[in-house]
Amino acid sequence: MDLSNAAHGPAFALVTLVVFALLRHPSAPKLSIFGEYSAAILISILLGALVELLQHFTGRDAALIDLWTDTLGTLAVAGGLLAFDRRVEATRRRIGCLVAVTACTLMLAPLVVTATAYVKRHLDFPTLVDFRLPLATSFLHPGVSVTVERSELPRGLQIDERDSIGVRAHLTDKTGWVLVLSEPVADWRGHTHLNLDVANPTDEPLALRLRVFDQPHGRSRHTGYRGSIQIAPHSRAIQSVALAALSSGTGEARIDTSRVQSVVIARAGTNRAREFYLMRIWLDSDAVAATDY
Repeated sequence: MDLSNAAHGPAFALVTLVVFALLRHPSAPKLSIFGEYSAAILISILLGALVELLQHFTGRDAALIDLWTDTLGTLAVAGGLLAFDRRVEATRRRIGCLVAVTACTLMLAPLVVTATAYVKRHLDFPTLVDFRLPLATSFLHPGVSVTVERSELPRGLQIDERDSIGVRAHLTDKTGWVLVLSEPVADWRGHTHLNLDVANPTDEPLALRLRVFDQPHGRSRHTGYRGSIQIAPHSRAIQSVALAALSSGTGEARIDTSRVQSVVIARAGTNRAREFYLMRIWLDSDAVAATDY
């Protein structure tokens, strides 16, 4: 989850306040108290649904969780206004207060978690992500053909008890899957290598494509750094990429290491493994090239 998604609820709380203000304007048609609250809630929720529908047609992902968060923002404002509305009886004002408190709690909890994840991300740098920690998946976005969960590694791939957890990526299709680590700390200057700790628990060789994109060029088929990861069956290795390889490209393939946008892991054409574990991605000033465990 990124901060913009977590802010859906507060944003639609403001939208709902505007809708109430318009419905209560002297020039607006007169409605009953019930009609006023019903219309404001319905209009706000429909606006949220329209935003998600427009995102779908403009190439962005439409998500029901965003619409749910929008609805919580709407209910928080409607309940709060009802709690202080002297036109209604005390029992209904108490119900409004309960609705407002419940909606605010459900709405703000993900925002607090997301803000905590941002703070921890900056404190942990130059570690970009460490999946031993619960908040690490906040910036990991799987594609439609892969499922991810934090899980214990098979015993033979563990180093010690502190190193027993990673994110398990299970491939539900042979093609089309992708993992995106979004919004890493953008400035990688002062470091020399990008390192990935990857394990292959299957009987088949694991072949992955590694892509790194920057903010100036964005993410597309023709931009960014292209690399590869090869892990033998039932093995674990640290794959290291020199950052000089990112900045030495030409044209759209050249990466501005002061403005990195995302790290992407995708299936290579020769891949036969159906799952793998990713433990950690970090920057270093020394190569940790292809270290096998």
